[in-house]
This record gives sequence, structure tokens and C-alpha cells, in this order.
Amino acid sequence: LLANPELLFEVQSAYEQKVEAERQAKMAGALSENADAIYRRKDAPMMNPEGTDVTIVEFFDYNCGYCRRAVGDVVKLIKGDKKVKYVFKELPIFGKDSEAAARVALAAGKQGKYFEVHQGLFTVDGKADETTAIGIAKQLGLDIEKLKADMTSDEVNKELQTVEKLAQSLGIQGTPHFLVGDKIIPGAPDDLYDRLEKLVGEVRKEGCKVC
Repeated sequence: LLANPELLFEVQSAYEQKVEAERQAKMAGALSENADAIYRRKDAPMMNPEGTDVTIVEFFDYNCGYCRRAVGDVVKLIKGDKKVKYVFKELPIFGKDSEAAARVALAAGKQGKYFEVHQGLFTVDGKADETTAIGIAKQLGLDIEKLKADMTSDEVNKELQTVEKLAQSLGIQGTPHFLVGDKIIPGAPDDLYDRLEKLVGEVRKEGCKVC
């Protein structure tokens, strides 16, 4: 090793490749095992649910700075490509305020305003919490008493629990996390829109093995 120190780098590189291959294999298995819950639940919050050929799934938290940075690219894609079904997975990993904001957004979905509240929480100044989220709901003219009741409903509880279990099964530990069909984008790279668009094209051409 002293005579050939480059071997250390080769060993490290081989190890990292092995770990990444194992991670991808585990993720592929988890995607297949949980495909219905990830891609096909009709009661999950989503945009463009009908007549689509590619599904994108995003795990996110309203108090995640990277998720906030990504929202412009997400909205651009949703509005620009109506053949993409976009599924939202509320994963409030930043504490009680994030969970409260997620509950308001999901409850707003029962009044047909999930996406509007979702966008509002990512574009309003300051921390996302229950007060901020309800303020957005008021501006949208929602029934606030119904909203508050729905925030703790069985349906909302089940949605949050289901997404948390999915994230654990998939080994997702941070947000945002994107699934474009069965292809993965962890985090929010600077060229997120271009990557999403590129993978959408690949999935259209190659198909998705688990979707």
C-alpha cells in the first residue's frame, strides 16, 4: 500500500459503488412491493389524475428549504405537461409545525383546494405552521370550521401514517425526494426542472417497471 497508495482510492471507490448498487437494489424492491400505495392510490393528493402516461411522486416538508426552492420547477412541470400525473406525499420531518401545516393542506383537499394551499405554504414568507396555513385557507375562502375538524380526521391521520411508513420502506431520510416513474432524484439540484423533464422523457420511452 505504501508503494501503491492509489490502491486505497480504488478500494474506496469499489466499496462506494457496491454500497450504491445495494441501495438501488433495495429501493427497486421496495418500489415494487409498495407500488399501489406509491403510484395508484386514488385518494392521494395529486394533480392531473386522468389521461396521463408518467407518474411523478414527491416526498416533501413545508419547512424544508430545498423543497421551497424546488416548488417553482414542480409547478412549471405540472402546468406545462398535462400528461404527467403528480402525486404529493406529505412527509413532515421537521416537527409539529410541519405536521400541522401538512394537516391543513390535506384537510383543504377535502374542499378541493389542496394544491392552492400547497403552493401558498411554499411561497408565503416565514415558517409554515398551523396559523400560516389556516391564514392561506381563509384567503381561499374555505370553511375553516370544517377544515379544523378535517385536520384530525381518520383520513388525514391515515394519509400521514401511510406516507411515513412508505418513506421508511424506501429508506427516504430527507426531503425533497422525487420518483419519476421508477427513477430517483434525491434532493433539489439546481437543474431540477431539466432533470425531471429528462427522466419523464426516458420513462415515456422505456416504460416504468413498477408503475
